[in-house]
Amino acid sequence: MKWENVAYGFTIFTALLFLEPYLDKMGISYWLKFLYIIIVVLCINFTLSKIKFLQKSVTKKVGWSTLITVMIFVAVLVNLIN
Repeated sequence: MKWENVAYGFTIFTALLFLEPYLDKMGISYWLKFLYIIIVVLCINFTLSKIKFLQKSVTKKVGWSTLITVMIFVAVLVNLIN
């Protein structure tokens, strides 16, 4: 596992968490919303693949625990903001 995979999982989580409610407020249809989320995730994935630090290997235990911890932290922050 690489840090890039951890960042990619976090990107999907954040795009679904933040982008979907924003697009709902704009009144965008389901399919267009789905397309926007896919495009954002792919663009960020392309950018993440160019960062040298994220190419380093990490153990699965550390990668998964980091990903889960960051997801919980961001979800709590979102609930506090809303």
